[in-house]
Amino acid sequence: MSKTISYTPNAGQTYQPICDNIYVDLLPFEYPAKPDPLLPELELTEEAVAKGYELPSQKQHFLPGVTAEMLDWFWANMEKGYYLWAPGSHKKFTWVHSPAEVGFEKSVHMIAETVGKGIPVFGGEGVEIHRLPLTEFFPFKTSLKHVLCEGVFNEIGEFVDATVHMWEDCEGGIYHITATVANAKCSMPPAFVMDMIKENPDYRPTPNWATDHEDYEASQWPVFLPKLYELWKNHPDPSQNVQCNLEAYFGEDGKYHYVAENGPVTICE
Repeated sequence: MSKTISYTPNAGQTYQPICDNIYVDLLPFEYPAKPDPLLPELELTEEAVAKGYELPSQKQHFLPGVTAEMLDWFWANMEKGYYLWAPGSHKKFTWVHSPAEVGFEKSVHMIAETVGKGIPVFGGEGVEIHRLPLTEFFPFKTSLKHVLCEGVFNEIGEFVDATVHMWEDCEGGIYHITATVANAKCSMPPAFVMDMIKENPDYRPTPNWATDHEDYEASQWPVFLPKLYELWKNHPDPSQNVQCNLEAYFGEDGKYHYVAENGPVTICE
């Protein structure tokens, strides 16, 4: 027989309270190279446009030395490398519902971060980031071979915005796209923004996509991910070294689907 495990990993210790921990330098970095030639730009589907979705940002990267398999693994094992992904910027990571416990598409994590030294923490004590089912939320007409869609909801359950990552192997590394999708029809911001507005009615958050934060994150994957993946790739416990396949395909229903179930980890007795 088998049973679903309850192991929920987190990202280790960090300074508390996190909202005071903002006077830390970020590393100098070089902006990642872009694909040559550039990939076609993403376009929203008619269904996404009808829902009120908008596309304020999309960025393309070439990441040398990284493979699609490594990035698949990263998204299911973020607690192992979150602080290396944007050193000095990322302040908190915990799994609310880990992929090992509930499966990849139902997983939820909580993060907090700042985009620069001395800048207030974006997300307060933490923002819940939900992995989103591709069949319901993936908003684009096309995709690279691997894809992740994750987003934020407000207090009344409305979808607020999503970050979509997609990537695929190429010679020498991977091509990667990160895109922000915003819901113009949602009636209120998420809770952490509402809390910050209560403290300061003039507060207007600057989204990560409007800064160099996404480029900073992308610049670090080639630095740490191949080394981290190599250390973990033969670890035998699937509850601690979660495996997933984030390849997607376009189905006959006109929706994108994962090729693998990526369900919870079970332990056979």
